[in-house]
This record gives sequence, C-alpha cells and structure tokens, in this order.
Amino acid sequence: MRRTLTGSLFWFVLFYLSLTVLAAETTEIEAALAAIGNGSAEEIKTRLCIDRITVFDDQARAQAIAALPAVLREHRMTQGKLLRRIEPILHQVLQLHGRTRALQQPELFLFAHELPTAQIWRGSVLLVSTSLAETLYDGELAGIFAHELSHAYFEDEMAAAQRTRDERAMRTVELKCDGLAIISLRLLGYKPTSYLSSLQRLQLLTKRLGRSSGILQSHPELAVRAQFSERLIKALD
Repeated sequence: MRRTLTGSLFWFVLFYLSLTVLAAETTEIEAALAAIGNGSAEEIKTRLCIDRITVFDDQARAQAIAALPAVLREHRMTQGKLLRRIEPILHQVLQLHGRTRALQQPELFLFAHELPTAQIWRGSVLLVSTSLAETLYDGELAGIFAHELSHAYFEDEMAAAQRTRDERAMRTVELKCDGLAIISLRLLGYKPTSYLSSLQRLQLLTKRLGRSSGILQSHPELAVRAQFSERLIKALD
C-alpha cells in the first residue's frame, strides 16, 4: 500500500511540475506577443527597430575581434564563395532594419567550424560558423541574422535581466528577437516559417555531431519557440 501511495505521489508531483513549467512558458509567450503588439509586419518593424542602439567604431570592432579566442581568429574566412553568398543576405537585413550607417552595423566574422553557431560578440561582431552558413538556405540565414541583430533593440532589457539573473525575462527577450526575425522574413519576401525550420535543422545537425544542443535556461525550448512562431505568423496573416 505504501509503495502504491509513494508511486502515486511521484506521478502527482511530476504532473504538477509539468503544469507549472507549461504555465511559465505560456506566460513568456504571452509577454513576448504583447510586447510585439498588433499591426502589420511593417508597422511592428518600425515600432521595434529603434535608432537608439549602441554604435561601434572601427576601433571597437578591432578590440572585440582581438578578444576572441585565438582558435577562432586563426580560422577566420576572409574570402571565398560562402562569404560572398552570405554578405548580401546580411546586407538585406541591415537595410530592412534601417541600419544603413557603418556605426550601426556589426562586422561579419565567418569562421571555419563544424558546429553550427551564430551570435553577436560584444555588440559589434556577428560571428557565423561555416557549418551554419553551409547548412541553411538563404531565407533561413536571413532569419538567423535578423534574430541576432534584434538583440540591439532589447539590450537594456537583457542587461537588466542578466544582472538580476531573471531567466524568464531573458527567455522573453529571446522570443521577441524571434518575433522580429519572423517579421523580417515576411518583409524580405521569404517564408516566415523559414526561421523555425532553421532552428530545427540546426538542432538536428548539432545532435548528429554528438554535441549538446547548447540550450541554456536563458533560452526557450524549441517547442516553445515553435508555439510562439505559429501564433505570431497566424496573427500576421
């Protein structure tokens, strides 16, 4: 009898915890959607892609690159077909966001690595691995670039969340960046669903390499991002 009760208690606790996690994830989705607001894709983009972002000169970019691990600097790709392919895609996204001045644009840093990854480094350098660039289609790459560039519009919010270690707030910011990526794809003429497909393909490739997905508590799970994407795309239609 005690064993039965203990087993029942275990499943009750597990069920309760799953509901708690689901409620938290739903709150993050709702918060991100509320922040993005209503309107057309163009209206939302204009409202969120603000000019008040931190800018960086050539010296700041050079210092950021110098601070990278030596192994990355040694494997930088400064020419070639792949770089020529992705540069115009990044330019498209920058133009869409109104970031036409050099000070508003991060330096593209393509480096050879088997792990698919992309991130903004110290606000002024966009790191992109060859594995990621080779794996994704143009629309998927545009979505990834738009997500990374969108961190500039929420940098104060993210910094505050990091100071207080508010992981829920960090995940909400990530969803907002997802939202701007989806909106950017719509305005650039790509399929808005391309962004989610890029995340799915990158996760699959990472697993095939036998690596961890690298998803931190500060980032939403893929299922949450999928639900958020579906709701936003439906709202835009």
